[in-house]
Amino acid sequence: MPAGPPPADPNAGESGALKLGMEDFGVNGHLVRRLIERAGSITMEEAADLYRAQAARTLLQGSEAMRLAVVRGRTVASRAHLEPEYERARHVAASAWRHALPETQGPWLLTGQAIANAAGALVVSGSLDDKTFQLLTGAWRQAIGWLEPVGPGLHTREHALIG
Repeated sequence: MPAGPPPADPNAGESGALKLGMEDFGVNGHLVRRLIERAGSITMEEAADLYRAQAARTLLQGSEAMRLAVVRGRTVASRAHLEPEYERARHVAASAWRHALPETQGPWLLTGQAIANAAGALVVSGSLDDKTFQLLTGAWRQAIGWLEPVGPGLHTREHALIG
């Protein structure tokens, strides 16, 4: 049985399009906002690539390793007093993707998880160990690409994300 339309999102405007204000997502807020904007414009082909990348990583690493990576991200966010920013980044990024979803049905939950994991990892990237960061961002990087920050004084990981 086909699912109905997604529930209303408090970040959506009257047209249903996602409103992305100047939310504070921590030191890497500019990168999180770029990822969110990109998530809102992913094509069907890119979504399928992201789905396959996330599924492959889950199969190779194991679902428990992926679950623990998300737990580590939340723990690091809590210790750094960035838990609200971490959760907001995950939610807004997944919402951007949900608003961009095509009318066709598909196995898109895994795609949304990959987007949320990458957004959350960017918020706490300076405090995550490399293995956890790679687990949380790998599918996005593989399917969409890297974020290449430019400008002086940007506090980012050596390898950040974007497409």
